[in-house]
Amino acid sequence: MMRKPAAALKAASFQTLGWVCQLFAVWSAMKAFHIYQPLAAAGLVLVLINVATIFPLWPGNFGLVQIAIAFPLQNYGVDYAHGVAFGIGLQAIEASVGVGVGTIFLAREGISYAMLKEMDEEQEEELAEEASEPEPERSRAGVSG
Repeated sequence: MMRKPAAALKAASFQTLGWVCQLFAVWSAMKAFHIYQPLAAAGLVLVLINVATIFPLWPGNFGLVQIAIAFPLQNYGVDYAHGVAFGIGLQAIEASVGVGVGTIFLAREGISYAMLKEMDEEQEEELAEEASEPEPERSRAGVSG
């Protein structure tokens, strides 16, 4: 894609549009939680939530994300507990949007949850079969391990 400037520009444009939409979604969520701060505060929250999720330490990084959101919002006069509550709500909103949109696109492809579960079980069976197969004998071929 990077060898085709038009395609790269299109991809970069869509990514930028996605970030702008996320920024305004965070800002709207802040207003829903009665956090009336400037767009710059929403930008800070967006950056920090993305940084906090770069390295998944545990499922959803629950707790870490809330701290990453609540701590810097204190500089904007937001109570720490209020910031943590906002972080929980924001993470729930983002997760539900991701699951909802993902479900819609899976349905458009004709894939159901049952099919995904069946595919996962088949993959587990294949992995179990591969693990139970004996390793090829390398000594006969003269190859050392």
